[in-house]
Amino acid sequence: MKIFQINIVIALLFLATTSFAQSEKYKSAMGKGLQLLQTAKDPDSFAAAANHFERIAKVENTHWLPSYYASYCNLIAGLLGKKENMDLLLDKALVQISKADSLSADNSEIYTVKGYIEFMKMSVDPMNRLAFMKSAAASLDKAIALNPDNPRPYLVKGQTVFYTPAAFGGGKDVAKPLLEKAAAKFATFKPENEIAPDWGKERNNELLTQCK
Repeated sequence: MKIFQINIVIALLFLATTSFAQSEKYKSAMGKGLQLLQTAKDPDSFAAAANHFERIAKVENTHWLPSYYASYCNLIAGLLGKKENMDLLLDKALVQISKADSLSADNSEIYTVKGYIEFMKMSVDPMNRLAFMKSAAASLDKAIALNPDNPRPYLVKGQTVFYTPAAFGGGKDVAKPLLEKAAAKFATFKPENEIAPDWGKERNNELLTQCK
């Protein structure tokens, strides 16, 4: 009986050690991806970061963050790149954020990026894609409802309004209160851990400066 108990303890220790090693490997890979993201300046470097996160997502298929960051990187690569590539990258980003959603339902960060992508999908062909405007608004409203302290949905909403012509209810004056609310929330926001979403503060400050 004692030998059996010892074997059980050894097996549990082995599983715990293996799990810890896998966790550390995941964090290390994510840390490298975040470094790529933080230093990215152009479409190619954002695409490289996206590819890195995509590779992690294939291995760590129970974690939502790799697909989330892959989606965000492809979104930004689409915004910075050639117009003819934008729609394809946004479609890719939508697939990836849907994968993240399947792994972490009712997640404010995921709905923020989803709304961001949907708005940009609309901007590619505004006359024929008004449905994306409605879905973007719904996604961002849900992001706020899920976590009112998250500054990023307010930033995305403010940015959306900032670039919407005044004739259609947008403009700097309308965007300013949303960006100010985002700034207040960025001032107190703390990410859950070292790999949790923490983007947007600098962008929010840039837009606020242009509103003055």
